[in-house]
Amino acid sequence: MQTILAIDDEPSVRDVYHAVLGRRFHVIVAGGGQEGFEFLKNEHVDIIILDHMMPEMTGLQFLERLRKEGYATPVIVVTALNSVPVAVDAIKAGARDYLIKPFDVDELIILIERVLDEERTRQELTFLREQEARGFDSIIGASGALHEAIGFARQAAEIDCTVLITGESGTGKDVLARAIHSAGPRADEPFVHVSCCTMPHNLVESELFGHEKGAFTGANERRHGKVQVADGGTLFLDEIGEMPLESQAKLLHLLQDGCFSPLGSAKPIDVDVRFICATNRNLKNAIADGLFREDLYYRINVLPIEMPPLRDRREDIPALVNHFVAKYVNRVNAAAKEFSPGALRELNRYDWPGNVRELENTVQRILILNRDAETIEPWHLKSMFPEAARPVNEQESVPDELERLPLEDATARLEERLIRRALEQSGYVQSKAAEQLGTTRRVLKYKMDQLNISPEPPEPRQASRSN
Repeated sequence: MQTILAIDDEPSVRDVYHAVLGRRFHVIVAGGGQEGFEFLKNEHVDIIILDHMMPEMTGLQFLERLRKEGYATPVIVVTALNSVPVAVDAIKAGARDYLIKPFDVDELIILIERVLDEERTRQELTFLREQEARGFDSIIGASGALHEAIGFARQAAEIDCTVLITGESGTGKDVLARAIHSAGPRADEPFVHVSCCTMPHNLVESELFGHEKGAFTGANERRHGKVQVADGGTLFLDEIGEMPLESQAKLLHLLQDGCFSPLGSAKPIDVDVRFICATNRNLKNAIADGLFREDLYYRINVLPIEMPPLRDRREDIPALVNHFVAKYVNRVNAAAKEFSPGALRELNRYDWPGNVRELENTVQRILILNRDAETIEPWHLKSMFPEAARPVNEQESVPDELERLPLEDATARLEERLIRRALEQSGYVQSKAAEQLGTTRRVLKYKMDQLNISPEPPEPRQASRSN
């Protein structure tokens, strides 16, 4: 539920905000600007409703201080009927919009929803521009599995061919598609993202290919489809395995001939579009089940790239967490600068069925729930990872062979196991293994020398042959 901070010096007005907005939003009320700032220090606020005429701090003074202190929270200023020039000044000072008293409740709710939608769109566009500007640098991680996928993607960026990106939901297929587009010769042309799983089946062809006026009931005007919008650029067909069979036939024709006809028209339109497709389904199984065209599969599977699940690239979790902390810490007004090594180890134990998307949402939720913590520790994860809240001696039993050893020998044996496991998981890259263990490379090297652990992976055993 989104949070509204309503600032007004009149108690009756604050009561109205609670009554009319409380069903849709989490409402916090403050009697003045200073009290409002106290809430901002401790609460994540999505939007502020600000009265202009207040004795302690006027609305304009509040807006000025808000921007000086670096808050980007959108503000709606409420002003009296004869204060339209003041409202204009408030917009110039950074308010997103204004409302004149007395106002209609429905008008207030519509305005709040519109400003929130604009803010979401603004944040998404900012993020996407940053990602596109960075190209492949926007993909966080250095694991071998991810490195292989990026290597194929770099080749795809140089060759203007159709790409099929496969992988589980949440692995970042859309991020890789944008990186391919941004690094290729069409980077200055449109990148059009089409989600095949969210479009109603009866509207897929209209959305993709457009329609003429009167083509079907409700087609009151001519409309260009996504294919035409992407002309010269890239069309990203996300979750193409969900596309209905009848639409697949028309897409196949477009891929083969480079032209299409909008619904209600027999006139073909030529387009120059680069296709990148993605799916979390096994398309060969879908072909066997009669749900996907085999000829279309071979048309889109020119250069296949598989995005690895997060459980196969656990060594990337610390870098991803740091990235998401930097992305969200200011948005949610959190104090945290980092996750402690212990907290990172707890995250590393989880299998992440939702992959990078689940990790991102988890980091954001942890920051919101622990805004005052400067470092996220294992006990901050207890609501999502109950094991993290338990004392160490309850989380794992001590192996029998260690219980029988003197403390010094048992400690050395356990350290050796942990170090060997970290080296294996990091591909024997010592800096990554040290980061996973929550220590420095120098300390890790000292321990390896002390425990006689080779810095090189063991040679594979030769299979013995009988004479």
